[in-house]
Amino acid sequence: TMCAQSGVNNSGFTSYTTFTTLAPCPDPNNLFTSNITDNSVLLSWTGTSAAAVYYLLYRQDGATSWDTTVINNNYSGTAVTYTLTGLVSSTSYEWGVFTTCVSSGTSSIILGSNFTTALSCQVPTGLNVTNILLDRATMNWSATSNANHYDVRLRASGGSWLYMGYVFGTSKTKYSLNSGTTYEWQVRGVCSSDTSDVSAWTSIQTFNTLAPCTKPINTNVTSITTTEGMLVWDAVSAATSYDVRFKLQGSSWGSWQYTYGVTPNQLLQSNLNPGTSYHWQVRSVCGSSANMSGFTSYNVFSTLSGSRITAGDNELMENLSVYPNPTRGLFNISFVSEKIDNFEITLIDAFGKLIIQEDKKDFIGELTKQVDLSEYPRGIYMLQIKTRNSFVSKRIVLQ
Repeated sequence: TMCAQSGVNNSGFTSYTTFTTLAPCPDPNNLFTSNITDNSVLLSWTGTSAAAVYYLLYRQDGATSWDTTVINNNYSGTAVTYTLTGLVSSTSYEWGVFTTCVSSGTSSIILGSNFTTALSCQVPTGLNVTNILLDRATMNWSATSNANHYDVRLRASGGSWLYMGYVFGTSKTKYSLNSGTTYEWQVRGVCSSDTSDVSAWTSIQTFNTLAPCTKPINTNVTSITTTEGMLVWDAVSAATSYDVRFKLQGSSWGSWQYTYGVTPNQLLQSNLNPGTSYHWQVRSVCGSSANMSGFTSYNVFSTLSGSRITAGDNELMENLSVYPNPTRGLFNISFVSEKIDNFEITLIDAFGKLIIQEDKKDFIGELTKQVDLSEYPRGIYMLQIKTRNSFVSKRIVLQ
């Protein structure tokens, strides 16, 4: 201290006091990228404990301006990480970092290596359904280029979704489904080991499980002759074919003769024995052997004996004419009686059911009658004319 302007009254100097100038704000280093997806990247670098904030710069490769993100220094050490999101898939990016320190200014801008985002998670294509049965179905799709795995969801039409995740192949079989039911399903690609990166769901696909195959009804036998019979039944709407089994009535179980894949709903059984009883059954096949009905109950019929085709008085036979025969419905009976007699005219089907009965008392002359069988099933019918002392019978074939 100087106590006089002349300088004759000065104190001594104090002891030494020291200070150090501030160091420059250090540059970030060890810039690194990892966990690159189609829309994000994990950025990391080594910073400084003196940092107040970090400035992250990034832009698409070749762009003229930078996007900037300010990152507060909330790190206890110098290792800094930041996940950058909202990026464009399949795009190359430039990036860099600089630091603003608490009391010593700003560092230089340090650039990291360019990185390219991944292809976006692709929506699966090629959807189809196979192995559709009563209680199961297999859903299939084509592999995408960048999926880690797939998610599938399924529901009965209009119901709640059932999710099936972590499917690592390109198909999924679902069991325990309800028969005769419409199902909806979708699949999506998952491009991460979790579900952080997924594609959109595909459009809704549908399939129908099989309805149980029902037994045929109204089994019958028409056109019975001495050696053949036409086995018929009502068509089942879902059936693609039928299986028929046939054997002699009363024979052993092992004597069944099977005819598979019958279409349409009839089968001509031939090479039979006259005057013999047979029984048979039929079942429906709806697409495959995995969906068949049970067999129907027994249907029994007997072939005609040889004596039933044309029998009786030869003189009466000469006076009887039936035409057309075979017929598709209408046929005519013409008969001439040369003397007065009583006549009984009957027409029965192959099972003995009476179709027509007509009596003529004290008749002589020519009888002509038209008969209409168009409302009756195809088969064999027997016409019989009886007099007091004789009879004649003739087979009518309705086609």
